[in-house]
Amino acid sequence: MQTVQTVRTAIVLGLAIVGATGACGGSGPKPAPGPEQRTLNVALRPVRGGSGNVTDLSVRWELRGRAPNAQRFSIRAPIVYASVAGIADSMQDLAVRDAKGVVPLQHEDDPVNAGGFPYFRHWRAERDVVPPVIATYRARTRATAVSAPQFSLQANGGGVSAAGSGFFALPEDSGIVYRTRLHWDLTELGENSIAASTFGEGDFELVGPPEQLLQGYYMAGHLGRLPVRGSTHGFTAYWLGTPPFDAKREMQWTAQMYTYLRTFFRDTTDDPFRVFVRVLPGQNGYPGTALLNSFMLGTPVRSGDSVSSAPRETLTHEMVHHWAVGIDGPEGTVTWFPEGLATYYARLLPMKAGLDSVTSFIESVNKTARAYYTSPARNLPADEIGRAGFSNPSARNLPYARGSLYFADVDAQLRAASGGRRKLEDIVFPIFDRVRRGERVTQDDFVAALVRDLGPSARAQFEAVMVRGETLVPAANAFGPCFDRKSTSFTVDGKTIEGYEWIRLAWVPDDQCRAW
Repeated sequence: MQTVQTVRTAIVLGLAIVGATGACGGSGPKPAPGPEQRTLNVALRPVRGGSGNVTDLSVRWELRGRAPNAQRFSIRAPIVYASVAGIADSMQDLAVRDAKGVVPLQHEDDPVNAGGFPYFRHWRAERDVVPPVIATYRARTRATAVSAPQFSLQANGGGVSAAGSGFFALPEDSGIVYRTRLHWDLTELGENSIAASTFGEGDFELVGPPEQLLQGYYMAGHLGRLPVRGSTHGFTAYWLGTPPFDAKREMQWTAQMYTYLRTFFRDTTDDPFRVFVRVLPGQNGYPGTALLNSFMLGTPVRSGDSVSSAPRETLTHEMVHHWAVGIDGPEGTVTWFPEGLATYYARLLPMKAGLDSVTSFIESVNKTARAYYTSPARNLPADEIGRAGFSNPSARNLPYARGSLYFADVDAQLRAASGGRRKLEDIVFPIFDRVRRGERVTQDDFVAALVRDLGPSARAQFEAVMVRGETLVPAANAFGPCFDRKSTSFTVDGKTIEGYEWIRLAWVPDDQCRAW
């Protein structure tokens, strides 16, 4: 059993993780339960049907030692989570017992949160509960992919995979610290099956509020694993099913990229990082979603014996999120910051590391430029993007392209203003450090840092392009000395749209491109 008690967990949840409290002896008043006395024991058991596929994930948990000031007992699960719908509806036969017997429940649903943002179902106890409290239920799996982030509970490859948000109904003790112990029962998955999660391989233990379980990925079955034992600088990859690409080769590349990213982002921690890959019938493309210290990649089913290339830029993008953390702001309106940075660095850093070609780099730049200039949502203001959420694909995808082009332009401005002494990292790295320390950082802090280097024009550009949605034209050398900007036109649905692309300057050597 592995114990997880990381500072990074506290940062993601915005909560401090605390250690054990002492207990007083004697016959006086008993102390209030402390974190070591409050425990949540969870058991997960994948259940196979007649076809051999996993049909359900059986969940049982036992809660002991509730805090004396805890609210009336309730359980909650997402109805919708990041546009994955029907999660709470998939939970069958929910039953709760405590020291007195059956606990009667009534359920209540939150108002619908427009745009595909999360909202929850609450099962509220109709009387006070007396620990231990035991809950049991079955979460039904899905057999085909859903068009949404990789949170859904899926049956694939004879096993099961999901984010915690895709199947957990948990005690609604917000902010109360428990020692959680999770145990896997893989009896029905057969010999040589293993389980892994964001929090460790096999059974694990962690300290924090129960809702932190939502922030992890879970996978069980006959998993591929790289390395076969141990980890590479904390990196481990797992896959369930046979992806369209050579999983071992591509995960070896991903491990190399991870090692480079650790160095680039000046990571001196020994935090583990885990990659999960699952093969889903009906999957369109290669969507990836990052959570705490991990990400999940969905892939289509391999067609015949053909082996394709892995989506290396997507793999890098999701790893970059581990370091390029988000800032605080209204829901959806500050997506440009983490997604723009992840897009910017995911195409730049493989080229700088020598793990991708200069040609691939500029092809990716021009693909992003085309997506931006031809987007129907190109001139949407930030607040409208936030309101659209997951309901408008064009609006949802715009922050990736707009943000990445903006960061490239900012980098060029910083280099020009400082004679090459300052660049983008000098602005964003201190922001990452502040967020990791638990500070509240907003886009106003980012803009203020830019103004100190670039003057008031930086604020004017930010408000025009990123807030109001005016069209951005990055500097001619925004992508380094090897490339130049050129006007071009794009044809979409018979319409001609004016925009820009970047061309390679043949006389500049590749080494100079990588050194930028």
